[in-house]
Amino acid sequence: MSRIRPLSLVPPLAALALGGCVTHSVRPTPSKAILEARAHHTVAIRPNTCPELASPAAVEFGFEENALSELDTPALDTLTAGLACHPGVSAIVVGEADGHGTAAEQHKLAGERAQAVVADLQRRGVAAARLTSQVEGKEPKGDAQHLVILAQGRRW
Repeated sequence: MSRIRPLSLVPPLAALALGGCVTHSVRPTPSKAILEARAHHTVAIRPNTCPELASPAAVEFGFEENALSELDTPALDTLTAGLACHPGVSAIVVGEADGHGTAAEQHKLAGERAQAVVADLQRRGVAAARLTSQVEGKEPKGDAQHLVILAQGRRW
């Protein structure tokens, strides 16, 4: 008959006790909207139907981020379709920062956000001549010929 040494039980008991302390990361299941955005669905435009261009429009970025995400796809799809339907309208993309950091950091972030939106709209087929970007200063007013697009931080 073999005897169990008390010290031989320490490693298994320690592993069992500490195993509950480790939090395993769980990746949530993406929603249907996210899956559709990832599939790069295009906006279907019915003949004689164009989306309204509401100014200012918003493209939202994550906190201190300057890159577009799949959450921005629906807004960019709508803007692209609207600009395609209204060839006489130009867009002014206004970069905004989160209000954190130095003035130079905020200016840089705002410029990068505006440029990211301009580059994405150009990639989608909007002519560069129809797009201008602005950082700082008074927000321009949109009218029948100028759509204002705010490249801003998410408010949620």
